[in-house]
Amino acid sequence: MVDVLFDAIKDSLILLPFIFLIYVFMELIEDSKNGEKIEKALKGQFAPVVASFSGVVPECGFSVMCAKLYDNGLIGVGTLIAVFLSASDEGIVVLLSNPQVNLKYLVLLIVYKIVFASLIGIILNKLLHTFGNKHICPVKDNCVSCGERHVGFMDKYVIHTLSHATKTFSFILIFNVALSLIIFLIGEERIASFVISSEPYQPLVASLLGLLPTCASSTIIAQSFCEGVLSFSGLVAGLASNAGVGLVVLFKNRRKIKENVVITVILYVCAVIMGYVAFLSGI
Repeated sequence: MVDVLFDAIKDSLILLPFIFLIYVFMELIEDSKNGEKIEKALKGQFAPVVASFSGVVPECGFSVMCAKLYDNGLIGVGTLIAVFLSASDEGIVVLLSNPQVNLKYLVLLIVYKIVFASLIGIILNKLLHTFGNKHICPVKDNCVSCGERHVGFMDKYVIHTLSHATKTFSFILIFNVALSLIIFLIGEERIASFVISSEPYQPLVASLLGLLPTCASSTIIAQSFCEGVLSFSGLVAGLASNAGVGLVVLFKNRRKIKENVVITVILYVCAVIMGYVAFLSGI
C-alpha cells in the first residue's frame, strides 16, 4: 500500500516541472510580438506530425503539455489526438527493458503509431477546426474567467504561473493516488486477465484499459504482451489510447466537459481502429 502511494506521488512530482514550464511558455506566447506567428505554427497543417514524434518519447510530459496547450486554444484537436495516440507512457520503457521482446515489434509499434497519429491528426484538424478555440480576455491582464491579473515580471512569470501549476499538479496528484489505490485493491493480475479474455476483442478491451490515466495501465498492457498473453493488435490499441494524465488535465476544465468527452470517445475509437488494422494485417 505504501509503495503504491509513493509511486503515485513520485509520478505526479515528475510532471510538476513540465506543468510549470507549460504555463511560462503560454505567458511568453501571449506577450511575444510574434505570438500570432507562433500560434499559427502550432496550428499549422503538419503540427500533428511534430506532435506524433514528440508523443513517442516515454513519460507523459508531452501529453500533459499538449492537453494544456489545447485547453488554452493554442493547438487544434487533431494535434492533441495525434500526441495522445503516439504516446505510450511507460509502455515503451517496459518493452525496451524486456529481453524477450523482439525488437521488430517495438519498431513496428513506434512507426505504426507515428504514421496513424499523424494522418488522423491532420484529418481531424481539418474536420474539427472549431474545437479548442482560444479564449479571448475582454480586458488584457484582468480577466475573471482566466484569473489573469498580472503586475510585474515576478508576478506574471513566477507567482502567477506557479499558482496555476500547483493547482493543476494538486488535481493530478489526487487523481493519481485515488486511481492507484483502486488498481491496487482490484489487483493488476485481475485487470490483466480481463484484458486478455479473447484475442478478437482485445483491441476493444485494451483500449478501455489504456484510457485509465495512470502509468499502471500502460505497464499492464506492455507486460501482458511481453508474457505472450496479449496480441500485438491489443498492444497497439491499448497503448494508442493511453495518454498518461493528459486526459486528467483536460477534464480539469469543467467548462469543456462535453467537448472533452467527445475527445475521449474519438481517442478510443481511433485506438480501436488502429488495433483492428494491426489485427487484420496479421502482425
